[in-house]
Amino acid sequence: MEKLNIAYTCNVRKPGMEDERYGEFESPETIETVINALERAGANVELIDVGPDIFQQLEKRKNRIDIVFNNTEGLNEKELREAIVPFFCEFLNIPYTGSSPKTFINKMDKATAKRIVAYDGVPTARFQLMKPQDRLRDLAFPLMVKPYSEGTSIGINQKSKVNNLAELEQAIETIFTQFNQPALVEEFLDGTEYTIGFIGNYLLPILEIDFAKIPGQPQLRDPYVKSIENPFISHLPWNEKARSFASLAIKAHEALEVRDYNRMDFRERDGQLYFLEANVIPGLHPTEADLTNMCRHAGVAHADMVVLILSAAVKRLSEQYPERFKKKTELLTELANKAICKATHAGEIVYQDRVYKLLGKLF
Repeated sequence: MEKLNIAYTCNVRKPGMEDERYGEFESPETIETVINALERAGANVELIDVGPDIFQQLEKRKNRIDIVFNNTEGLNEKELREAIVPFFCEFLNIPYTGSSPKTFINKMDKATAKRIVAYDGVPTARFQLMKPQDRLRDLAFPLMVKPYSEGTSIGINQKSKVNNLAELEQAIETIFTQFNQPALVEEFLDGTEYTIGFIGNYLLPILEIDFAKIPGQPQLRDPYVKSIENPFISHLPWNEKARSFASLAIKAHEALEVRDYNRMDFRERDGQLYFLEANVIPGLHPTEADLTNMCRHAGVAHADMVVLILSAAVKRLSEQYPERFKKKTELLTELANKAICKATHAGEIVYQDRVYKLLGKLF
């Protein structure tokens, strides 16, 4: 069997990168485990640390890359940054894992993402984009204030929940000064938070974040809370409630046209689930990432999680690029099938003639 040639694109976190902006960059531990997982699936893997020369890096490799395994957050391009690698791959005709540039751009503009999912019937909190000196319209306090185009809780802390005009103005000023962008101001949802993950057509066990269980009883998943919350996160069994949540998540997933893998955040208030945002290039840390946590609870090891992401992309792309994958993916397919056979299963949900299978425990 010939080997699949993979370029693994990501932003490498280096010593001295302590600012919150680099929280999205990949640690040496993550990079090593992802490369090992891809090599285990029968691939030659070349790491590309994405920087300003990423187009040139891809262009000089375009004739020897079978697929890009993309987990890039980008640099300073605001809502365009996560779309940089997919855009250049499209231009150079290189297959890649994950979503299209359009999906990344729509997702990175949180207001646009909320409008898109709302059109398809997914509830989301009322909101307004605001710059300093803008007048608040008909939103009710308390409010949540965050950058309109960042990820990984960047720009969010416990003061992001504001209770009056003075706090609102200060929060907007801080975001505009620090990130040079408007703030997304939305009515605060005070219920339990849930995060829902997908790999291909598989739905992973839903994570429940009950802030009352976390030390200090925070109200938001800021970077500090994310660093300590794992022992306090629980998983929903696939009961009627979880299935109803999953059905809503599928609507949002489809509305945003996400591919291969995804993780979305929701909050529940008065029995209703509300969309917060999508993470269409979720973290892949071998122990701490939400997606890893979900897979572990379904009986899917981290290495198999990486295999399933790559397998979902190859299945999607094989018809378009048959020669790139010919006689190179037998081991990948075998490992993906074994991983699914070992996982726990809890039924399926059909949405617009597409079948989503539920991984995890029924009770």
